[in-house]
Amino acid sequence: MDAIAPQDAPILIVDDDAIIRSLMRASLESDGLGVIEAASGEEARAICASSVPSLLIADVVMPGIDGFELCRLLRARPETAFMPILMATGLDDVSSIMRAYEAGATDFIVKPINWLLLNHRVRYILRAGRAFDELRQNQDRLIAAKDAAVAASRAKSEFLANMSHELRTPLNAIIGFSSIMRDAMFGPLDPKYAEFSALIADSGNHLLAIINSILDIAKAESNQLLLKEETVDLARIAGFSMSLVGDMAKKAEIDCRASIAPNLPPFFADSPKLSQILINLLSNAVKFTPPGGRVRLTIERHGDGDLAFRIEDSGIGMSADKLPLALSPFGQIDSGLARKYEGIGLGLPLTKRLIELHDGTMTIDSEAGKGTVVTARFPAARFRPVDAASSLVRRIAG
Repeated sequence: MDAIAPQDAPILIVDDDAIIRSLMRASLESDGLGVIEAASGEEARAICASSVPSLLIADVVMPGIDGFELCRLLRARPETAFMPILMATGLDDVSSIMRAYEAGATDFIVKPINWLLLNHRVRYILRAGRAFDELRQNQDRLIAAKDAAVAASRAKSEFLANMSHELRTPLNAIIGFSSIMRDAMFGPLDPKYAEFSALIADSGNHLLAIINSILDIAKAESNQLLLKEETVDLARIAGFSMSLVGDMAKKAEIDCRASIAPNLPPFFADSPKLSQILINLLSNAVKFTPPGGRVRLTIERHGDGDLAFRIEDSGIGMSADKLPLALSPFGQIDSGLARKYEGIGLGLPLTKRLIELHDGTMTIDSEAGKGTVVTARFPAARFRPVDAASSLVRRIAG
């Protein structure tokens, strides 16, 4: 059923007293308002089932369905759930007024009715009803827009995931065959061809890394990125990550070192993803630090038992207003040094998501021209107690 617009619909008067209805009709019509009447709650329900009045003025004490019950019944229907209802009652005690509001009444007016006051009250309720209806329509539009945005984001993530998967298949062949040619597995090549093969293999590996990052961020945005958790050795993961970033730092003439707290207990996490967190943060620090700078990794427990990865660099840094852009997928800070390096702006967003999957948080303190400190913090509950027997075996083996 299509409800009539509030400004066009008449006002429905519901009262079992014909004289009251006539007086109320005359007062409202003299103010230019359209009016229809109902002599009982049953008749009012039937009228509201076919068309929605702009306002219902109901007496409380009526035979059959009284005003309270009528109000509750109309509020239960979606079509009349927000229709303004004015209770006209001779019951001016507090409990009756409370019952009116509890039943869903918009307002009440006491009998005997002051007709001038009634007209003003009706005009006010109609204006408020129109404003409220407009707000509801705006809310519906916002909800629809939000749902559309969520659906578009989901479709984008699915497209990126499918595209990345399809691209990896031919890339594997490109990387594989160019690596065979580069390594001269079936005989020597002309030095120039060997150089070209190496460039193809390196470019293919770089492109594959980008595609894998796109696939991971697409999975993260669609909540399909899952952890395969196990007990891991933090010192081993840190050593592996530093070894991978070490060559990059050496070529960039950057002093890159790590400080790891001794005797850290076993940690429950996804080992490859924990390594990816460290590698992403360390390589990002090296990438944006000029030659002669430094990068420091610190792994320690805080006083409350939480684990902290702290990566500090003396690089170009960024201002606080640039942080949201740096943390958004495909967002890149527009700086002279940043433009010298390849990248699509997925490192920090993906790292943040991987940290959050481990119940952790990531904070960034940075200042343009003075460097950046990134801290990844993980809850103490992820530490596992050291088994006494296992500890004894390790000491004997040592």
